[in-house]
Amino acid sequence: MKRESFREVAFRAQLLFFCIVDLNIINDMYQYSLQWFQNLFKGSVINSEPSEDTINRVDILNKHFTFALYNNVCRSLFECDKLLFSFLLCTKILFGNKEIDMNEWRFFLAGPSGQIEEKPNPTQWLDNLEWIQSYKQLYTMDK
Repeated sequence: MKRESFREVAFRAQLLFFCIVDLNIINDMYQYSLQWFQNLFKGSVINSEPSEDTINRVDILNKHFTFALYNNVCRSLFECDKLLFSFLLCTKILFGNKEIDMNEWRFFLAGPSGQIEEKPNPTQWLDNLEWIQSYKQLYTMDK
């Protein structure tokens, strides 16, 4: 059924909507209405390139609407928040496509967990105590 193929567009649109809703956490000024979002989506459906091929049309709609949303939202963001919005948009889309491994994401957010495995002293000029202290000091500086 042709209509079922467009669920992918609806799924992407809801990901993007909640992405811009999350901007309110960054700054209270960043508030976008559902009506504004719907009008932008309708404009994207009307202004995007038509195609008889359903798969191609879904791809065109997703790309056109994502780009339109990005351009419109970036106009209203402070310069310092644009990179964060780009990152948020990218990660939401990747999560929606199941392209981010949750273990890697957790590592990205929190860093390594568990005990530090101390490597044996490879030098002759440091004794073991100095080596362990310098190793731990280097590790804690990374955090």
